[in-house]
This record gives sequence, structure tokens and C-alpha cells, in this order.
Amino acid sequence: MKNTKYLMLQDALKKVLTIVLFIFLVRNFSEEEFGTYQQVLLVVSLASILFSAGVPVSLTYFYGQYAKYSQRQQIFKRFFIFQLLLLCLGAILLALFAKPLAELINNPLIEKFIVIILVLFVTTATFEYFKNLSVITGGLKGYLYLTTSIQLITVLINIFIVIFLDNLAYVLFFSAFSNLLLFLFLLYVNKNSFLLRVNKGFISSVELKYIIAMGSVSLVAVLNGYIDQLMVSFLMDASSFATLKVGAFQIPFISIITGSLLTAMIPVISKLIRSNDTNGVIAVWKESIEKATVLLVPIVIFCLIYSNEIILTLFGEKYEDSVIVFQVYMFQWLRAVVIFGGVMGAIGLEKALFKNTLVTTILNVILNYFLISKYGVIGAAFATTFLNFFGAYLLIKPINKRLKVKFSSYFPTKIYITSTLLSVGLAFILKSYNLLFEVNIFSLGIIAIVFYVLMIIIQMKVFYKNVSLVQLKEMI
Repeated sequence: MKNTKYLMLQDALKKVLTIVLFIFLVRNFSEEEFGTYQQVLLVVSLASILFSAGVPVSLTYFYGQYAKYSQRQQIFKRFFIFQLLLLCLGAILLALFAKPLAELINNPLIEKFIVIILVLFVTTATFEYFKNLSVITGGLKGYLYLTTSIQLITVLINIFIVIFLDNLAYVLFFSAFSNLLLFLFLLYVNKNSFLLRVNKGFISSVELKYIIAMGSVSLVAVLNGYIDQLMVSFLMDASSFATLKVGAFQIPFISIITGSLLTAMIPVISKLIRSNDTNGVIAVWKESIEKATVLLVPIVIFCLIYSNEIILTLFGEKYEDSVIVFQVYMFQWLRAVVIFGGVMGAIGLEKALFKNTLVTTILNVILNYFLISKYGVIGAAFATTFLNFFGAYLLIKPINKRLKVKFSSYFPTKIYITSTLLSVGLAFILKSYNLLFEVNIFSLGIIAIVFYVLMIIIQMKVFYKNVSLVQLKEMI
């Protein structure tokens, strides 16, 4: 779990930089312009996750499965070549269907900037592979420095473009250029892994079977995760999509915590399963849920209670309708302390996960259609959040059967409830004081920092009986 802190730091910096640019774009462009731009990024994100096809996750899985060092080294190049083949296929399909897709969601930018979209798609999709590669080869610090430096420069230049050139096309172009530059740097830094002579010709049948299984789950999971955005794009206009995107805005450190824990956990759990150490799997998973609870729950509660201040302060009065959307979406992160998907893949429940995701996706489409048709954007938020909890509930039974335990064996119920209640109490106390003065972006930041620091201290004292830097490092 030692890699978690590096992953969290890298993702935190990335999220902060992305959000800074996001805020500048929201404030400097109309809802329609911003919504149209975000739909282009939606296409890039969907294609990137879809045609990654579970390869990055499979890389970390098989690295933990292979005992010999030589076997571990061989998988780097083979998996990378396979990844590039999938991305080439995706690029061809995107180019062929750019025009009908642009007409379907009434967004001419998709056809007009298809070359830029293809560059963004291919490069974005490979970054997850390089991140996982850096985790298992010990190059995570280098990956952190390189990606953060280039992204910082990119965001600063894009902000300059927004302020002085007022043109979203230039933002897309420079983003594609910086992505390509980062891709080439990462390829050079990891050249030793890709210059190895490959003894095995290609992906083995066992590896391919796992990739197909995880890729299938990824396909359905991606659709499930983006159904609200897709349905709003199909059924409503670009301005409504902008309202949804602002409402679905994620505060830094929320997805960072779960994503970092997942990446660090998979190789460990994979190795424990290979050794038939079920107790070890339960212990590692419970520890990760406990850490996620302590670090994540306070953030979610703060965002729920301060939702009005967060949205209006960051994005302005024109996005007042996004406040309730933000609250509904934020509520689903209370479930995210339990990381189901990656763990189920690591313990051999790929089929159960795929079946669950498929059922949830079908229900998501149906529920989103009816709720969006009747209630608009808020309907999409309610449908997505409800099915997030419902889908998770359905996963508990196969996991318990596989590990031969009850949910309470790996879920720290007492810590979760206590953390939630403490967060609610402290947030309302702070809010009662800030009613005495006007909240702006600076005061909101100070309140958030004070709240989180106090919550971490309180939780260390209540749960671990010790408030110290050593305990904080162990918790992180």
C-alpha cells in the first residue's frame, strides 16, 4: 500500500489543475459553448476508457501472478503492443463515425476537430497504462514529476488562451499537442521496458481471456458511468449538458482516494488470491475501506452541506440550477468507500461483475430516459445515484460467497457511522459561524481546510487513540 500516497499526490495535482481550467472555461464561455466543448471531451473520455479494454488493469494483475522476474518483464512490451492495436481500431471507428455522431448530438465540433479528437483519444488512453507500469516498476515518482510538470504548463497556457484569445478551438489544439508530447516522453522514459526481446509471441490465451473479461466489464461499466451524460446529450441541448457537467463537478481528492487505493490494492490482492490467502485478502480490503472512510466521508459531507456555496462561488449565479444536481451526485460518493469492481476482478468474480454491470446499465438507460424526459437534468442525477447504490447492493452476495464471510467482516460499520456523524456535526457548527460573513472563494477554501484538518485530527484520536504525523502517514 506504500504506492498509495504517490498515486494520491499525482491524482490530486492533476485534479486541481484540471479544475482550475474547468472553472476558467465555465466563467468565460456561455453555457452552450461550454456544453459543446464538454461533449467533445465526453467522446474522448468514452473512447479512451472503452479501447483501453482492461489492458492496464490486466498488466498489474498478471505482474502479481507471475513469480519469475523474467516473466514479469516480458509482459510490458506484449501488453503495450496489444494496447496500441486496440487504440488503432478505436481511432479508425471514431474517424468513420464522426459525422453521424456529430449529427446525433447536434455538435459540429466532433466532425470539425476529428483529428484533434483522435490525438487526444489515443494519448489519453495510454496514460493509464503508463501509470500502472510505473507502479509495478518502481518509477512512480518519475511519472509524477513528468506528468504534473507538463500538465501544469498546459493548464497555464490554456488559461492564457481562454483569457486573451477567447477561443475553445485553440484550447483543444494545445491540449492535444501537450498530450502527444507527454506520450513521447513517457515512451522514452520507459524505453527499457519496451526494447526487451519478447520470447512469447503475443498475448497468451490465459491473458487474453482475462483481458476480454475485464474489457467487457469495462465496456459496460463505461456506458453505465456515462449514461446520464449520453442521455442528456441525446435528449436535451448543449446548455442542459453544461448544467449537468457543473452539477457533476467532482471536488479534488474524492475519486483520487478510491482510484489510488484500487491501483495499489490489485497487485496485492491478486498475489494473495494466488496463494489462497483469503484472510489476507479480507484484511487488505478492510484496511482500504477503513482508510477510504476516514479520508473520504468528511469531504463528501462537507460538500453536501456547503453545496450552494461551492457551486455559486466557483461557477457563478448562472449555474444555480446545478446546485441540487451537485448534491444528488455527491451523495453517491458515500458508497464509494467500498471498491467493488477491481477487487472482484482480482478474486475471480469477473463474470458476476459483468452480469451485474450489464443489468445495472440496462436499468440505467431505462430509468434515465423516463426521469430525464419528465424532470430534465435532475432526473439524470437521481437515476444515476440510485442505481449506483442498487448495483453495489447486488454485488455483496457473490463477494460474500467467494470469500466465505459476511459483509460486516470487511466493512468497518462503526468507523463509517461515527465518521459520518462527526462530519455532519462539525460541518453544521462551522456553517453556523460563517453565516455571520459573506462567503467567497478564499473564505470557502479556509473553511474547507479547517474542517478537514479538524476531522482528520478528531478521527485519529477517536479511531486510533493517537494524533501524530506517524499515525497520519500510516493512515495515508
